[in-house]
Amino acid sequence: MAAQQPAGQQSKQQPATQSKSPPPKRRGPSGCLLWLFVITMLAISLLGLGFLQPVKLAVAQEFIIGVTRGGVRETIEVTSVDSCIRVAGSNQLQSITRTRRITTYNNGAVLELTFSDPPLPADCR
Repeated sequence: MAAQQPAGQQSKQQPATQSKSPPPKRRGPSGCLLWLFVITMLAISLLGLGFLQPVKLAVAQEFIIGVTRGGVRETIEVTSVDSCIRVAGSNQLQSITRTRRITTYNNGAVLELTFSDPPLPADCR
């Protein structure tokens, strides 16, 4: 037979509809987020530098390639006016400059990069 409980005592079981809420999540130190933000901004600025000044980007690439080639022996950079063109519909001349960057590595390998600037108004006589 089932035992009966005295009328004055209640059962110690909780109703099934109540549940405990999860403990609040601890937030990690914000220093990691700060460093992640700084590194991300540095990477974006290097990308911007590469698009705005390709010659500066080439210096970093030459150094990285030089690590596997025994180092950079010599770098020569020559900037010259490649050609003058006449603007259509006017008598104005524009010059196109080119920058040649020749890098020689210690193992004898040579890397030559050529950069063309946009046409600029010039006196090409």
